[in-house]
Amino acid sequence: MKTRLFRPILILLLVVFINSKAQSYKIIYDFKWKSEKKSSEFNNELCALITKDNQSFFESYKKFRADSLKTKIINDYSKNNSRGPLRLPSDEKESLFRSLIIKNPADNKIIVEEKAYVKLLSVTYTCPIHWKIKSNTPEKILGYDTQKAVCEFGGRKWTAWFTREIPIMDGPYKFFGLPGLILKIQDAEENYLFEIKSITKENNDIGHRNFGSSKVANLTPKQWDTFWSNYRKQPSMVLENLNTEKTTYVINGKDVNSREVKDAFNKKEWEAMNFFKDPIELKTTCD
Repeated sequence: MKTRLFRPILILLLVVFINSKAQSYKIIYDFKWKSEKKSSEFNNELCALITKDNQSFFESYKKFRADSLKTKIINDYSKNNSRGPLRLPSDEKESLFRSLIIKNPADNKIIVEEKAYVKLLSVTYTCPIHWKIKSNTPEKILGYDTQKAVCEFGGRKWTAWFTREIPIMDGPYKFFGLPGLILKIQDAEENYLFEIKSITKENNDIGHRNFGSSKVANLTPKQWDTFWSNYRKQPSMVLENLNTEKTTYVINGKDVNSREVKDAFNKKEWEAMNFFKDPIELKTTCD
């Protein structure tokens, strides 16, 4: 009799777990970090983790809103067989956290999308994270019971609080691989912190986020490191050789080849880089 009861219950639990994994979620994290180690002040930005079809997408909340709106407009335009010009909203104020991180937990693959003006760059990494799970902790986060886990990633030691009550093996930034959702994660020096603010079950689509951008350039991690090293020295290098006989690129009404535009572009990008003088990854973990 006990055996007959056990098997249906086991099957039911398995079905619930599979269905939970298949559901789409939007998870909002508060991302706080110090620009420099000695700083007493934190920067702050909301970020979104979108789970969909066994993949996840992590980006700033500002960028997520812009990407999802652009995708909806393009989908509606196509669905309605519309004609005439396609009107897309202008970009919102640029985020401090600019990367889009796409995770495929099944194969430890992470794709990082970066934009440099109109250039779209995609870098694929293999990112195994070796976690050590600690005992249960009394701390509740957003009403969920949590456990602690620790790892070393990017040259930093991290402590994560995760919950088995949400069967998503994912988390903010490049973190994943625990038996439940990461609700909070912080480095040992307390310079970086991601903490959940909300979670909702909903479908989101950002598939047309790169509409209108240049063809994606797929880079190896080493090629990206070389590009980034050069870009940090002179960001305006991405403005070179853009214009053609048919197309002229302008910023604020001025040709991108002008010295004034290049100087202003360099200044803006260097100011953005200053927010991450103490980078989240001090050394390479992913290959």
